[in-house]
Amino acid sequence: MNKNNYSDFDGNTLLTFITVLEEASVSKAAVRLGVSQSAVSHTLDRLRKAFNDPLFVRDGRGIIATAKAQSLRKPVEAILLSLRSLTHEREFDPSTETLEFTIAANDFQLALIFPTLLKELYAEGINPKFHFIPSGVPSANLKRTSHCQMTLTPVPPDDKNIVSEKLFHSTMVCFYDAEVREPPKTWKQFINRRYVETKFSETEATLMVLPALDLSVTPHPTVTVPNFSLLQAFIKGTDMITIHLSLMSKTLMQDLDYAALPFKTKPVNMYLAWNRRDHDDPAHRWLRQRIRKTVDDILGE
Repeated sequence: MNKNNYSDFDGNTLLTFITVLEEASVSKAAVRLGVSQSAVSHTLDRLRKAFNDPLFVRDGRGIIATAKAQSLRKPVEAILLSLRSLTHEREFDPSTETLEFTIAANDFQLALIFPTLLKELYAEGINPKFHFIPSGVPSANLKRTSHCQMTLTPVPPDDKNIVSEKLFHSTMVCFYDAEVREPPKTWKQFINRRYVETKFSETEATLMVLPALDLSVTPHPTVTVPNFSLLQAFIKGTDMITIHLSLMSKTLMQDLDYAALPFKTKPVNMYLAWNRRDHDDPAHRWLRQRIRKTVDDILGE
């Protein structure tokens, strides 16, 4: 590295480097940072010159980090964390701050928590911006949610850079339309019923990630839908059933009846997960606390 160039580095420069590293894409990094691709490319050119290394090279249609870029990740993240800590001692006032968050969650989690939370915040004169993206079935691949401040998931990523905490739990039940049928009372009645399943993609279905459920005791789906919001529309007025968390009766399945399953399952835990780099950020810490409070109020805890 050219010793005369270190003073050219500022927080935005280092943040650009980390974002490109996480996204493995100049265009995606630009979108995430809210700047032009040329601005990202210009920053990378300065970094390449300073470190005398290409840092990122083309790999098919994408880019990959060089060994030098990979070695810079931890020290750069440490610098950014130190820069953030400089503001932690100031008094944080959510009513005067510019607050903007991107959260990965499915439609059940969103419907359960965030309409209530937003109404409370607006009533208090707090006006944050929220961007919600579908979480599907999260994996340990952090590229998927690297531009999110938080994700809600039953399976937190197994990664040392991710912090997670249990937010709530719920039991698995059978949803059905009581005006059309009775709930299945035996495994045989259950396994022979028309079944609706939520399938986020060709390889991602809800039952795949629910540790409370033995897939050998579930029927093959008659219908698959891409999100939870559609389940009620397909079940209402039919003899079809589905298995999901009992808490869905508060939101997306409130017009359906539900009953205990004819076999044993364990409660499903739901987690709030975030990157360790955001752990001590005042706005992030404040939002986590408000999410916990909203969940406790909804569940009556």
